[in-house]
Amino acid sequence: MENDILNIAVSGDEKNKNEIVYNNVVDAMDKLNMSKNDQIDYLKTKLTTLETEYQNNIVILVTLVLSVALICIGIYLLINNDYALGIIFITIGFLITVYKLISTLIKDRKIRNKKFMELESIRNSLNSILK
Repeated sequence: MENDILNIAVSGDEKNKNEIVYNNVVDAMDKLNMSKNDQIDYLKTKLTTLETEYQNNIVILVTLVLSVALICIGIYLLINNDYALGIIFITIGFLITVYKLISTLIKDRKIRNKKFMELESIRNSLNSILK
């Protein structure tokens, strides 16, 4: 299947790189003899993954903003010679960030479906070739 990646089909009707990639992914589905149900399962999995990635990005953004605020408060307290409370705020801000990033990474790895790994690798290869 790797040799087929180098043969990128372009019909000329595509408006952007994503259309070229997904047209080639659909062709790869046909070459892999995927049934319509498997194709639907792949698309459902892809949609679920995209929605989860979006939600994770929002949660990470909110966590980072909260952590930066806590660290800034901690630094302010350190400047005002309140060392114990400042260190506590900085430590809490840092630990919240680390915990949230690790928990998001673990959740993301659970969602990945090994059934469609070949199709995803084809899509990723096409994306990197067409950059």
